[in-house]
Amino acid sequence: MKRPAPLRRRFGVHARALMTDARWCLLPLASRALWLQLTDLADAMPELRAPSRGHAVTASNLAQYLAAEPLDVTHALAALVQRDILEPVDDGYRLKAF
Repeated sequence: MKRPAPLRRRFGVHARALMTDARWCLLPLASRALWLQLTDLADAMPELRAPSRGHAVTASNLAQYLAAEPLDVTHALAALVQRDILEPVDDGYRLKAF
């Protein structure tokens, strides 16, 4: 028997798994915060995990979705790409680790 879907979404369910990842301690605080937010955002936006050709989520889209400064998001994204958490795809990004 299937359980009914929960009425409220519990954000932050990925936090424990991310914090046990070896790359977590190597990231700057802004990148840690962005990684947590991206995992929650990816639950609602499947194109962040598996973008179709030409429809990758861009840095400016992410800044808009998260109500963040674009320059701050760009710096945090660079650290996530360097640690192989995000992957550049077309003109945007794909979340590899969640």
